[in-house]
Amino acid sequence: MTTGQKRAKRVTQSDVAVMAGVSTAVVSAVISPKPGKTIRVGEEAEKRVRAAMETLGYAPDIVAQSLAGGKRNIIGVFTYEAVFPSDRENFFYPFLLGIERGAMKTGQDLLLFTSSSLDKGPRSIFPAGTNRMGVADGAILLGEEPEKSELKRLYETGFPFVTVGRRVANGAELNWVAADYAAAVEDVVFRCAALGHRKVKFLGNSRVREQNEDREQGFIQSRRQGLDLSVERFDADALDAAWTRRCLADGYSVVLTETFAHATALERQVAACGGSIPETLSVVALAAPLTMTADVERWTRISVPREAMGEQAVEKLIARIRKPEAEIANTTLPCGFVPGETLKAI
Repeated sequence: MTTGQKRAKRVTQSDVAVMAGVSTAVVSAVISPKPGKTIRVGEEAEKRVRAAMETLGYAPDIVAQSLAGGKRNIIGVFTYEAVFPSDRENFFYPFLLGIERGAMKTGQDLLLFTSSSLDKGPRSIFPAGTNRMGVADGAILLGEEPEKSELKRLYETGFPFVTVGRRVANGAELNWVAADYAAAVEDVVFRCAALGHRKVKFLGNSRVREQNEDREQGFIQSRRQGLDLSVERFDADALDAAWTRRCLADGYSVVLTETFAHATALERQVAACGGSIPETLSVVALAAPLTMTADVERWTRISVPREAMGEQAVEKLIARIRKPEAEIANTTLPCGFVPGETLKAI
């Protein structure tokens, strides 16, 4: 944590009471209304309490309402993916295996959050304005599209969480476990150079998130090898035969694709131009598909240590729960290189 920056404490009923200008008993009565209750709460007071809860990001601690308090040895798992990754062929499934292994090692129960979808749009940490994950001691967040404003809001409540993947949200110091994409891509370029390639194209998504930045950084760092490197970004469905012919005419012998969709789209266009991979053009995929298929095995690609990342995320979360004021130390884990049939020497 940066010097002079103090992490917010977890929001309590007392904090809500102060903001709403009522007693904690009134807050408790609003949160947990009971038949025959002795405390009557007026409409205006209840509105102030609920407004304060939303502003502060307070989540009623359902378990603690029935227990004397303290840690429950329950950690949550939340994903922004539309479908929870329970299929073993899903890209995110190995992360869950690692999380489960980490939970077993540390004596934690897992609570999977699958009902946090909005009526329209993506999953939300704060459906109906409150953090449902408050029933757990902390949570692990994974998925491709985290909402940055939600990450910042969750940070400000003091709720312990760790993201799988490097995440940045302005005004929040986030705790994460990530793959070292920069080093992995630099290694791929080195391997291409060793096979005689001198002109290398990096083809990426039009939308740039943290993992995209990391891959491009590794590619750019490779310029010290004296290679002719070029970066282009557009969506896979925009890749056409004209672009492919131009790439070949410009003398590029290998393309590093940021997504698997770009790799398969490029293969189709090379075939449309009368060529094939790797005879006409070598291709290395810098990411696995979201759904694994038998065809993946023939591709030269990098591998992400997904199970290890999930397990490390649990360890970091437990450390954060036990020492919430400790300095944040993020972790990057090395990727692997998987030889395939789509990269050849020239």
